[in-house]
Amino acid sequence: MTSVTVFWLDADLVRERLRAVVERLADDQNVLRVVLFGSFAEGRAVPGSDLDIMIVLAHDERPLLERVSAYLTYFSGIGIGVDLFPYTASELGNPLARRAAETGTVLFSR
Repeated sequence: MTSVTVFWLDADLVRERLRAVVERLADDQNVLRVVLFGSFAEGRAVPGSDLDIMIVLAHDERPLLERVSAYLTYFSGIGIGVDLFPYTASELGNPLARRAAETGTVLFSR
């Protein structure tokens, strides 16, 4: 017998939870900007999609993977996978950061 499992993406709930995360990130004075990009930002998200988030930091000497681990804790319990890119302002020249800046939606900026 074949079975089918149906999953859905509650985009409104994800947006609500994301808004709360961004408010907490805004309390961190090192966070200059938060940008949502990719399929969710473009309205093309489907079940199984994740959030693509770029966080622009004033400065951070830690290696990128350590920054990812540190800032990913903000997103626990959001209910959807997150690909996180915490770049310092001096790292914004890389292709992914440029794409996020050009095509993404700014959720927070100081």
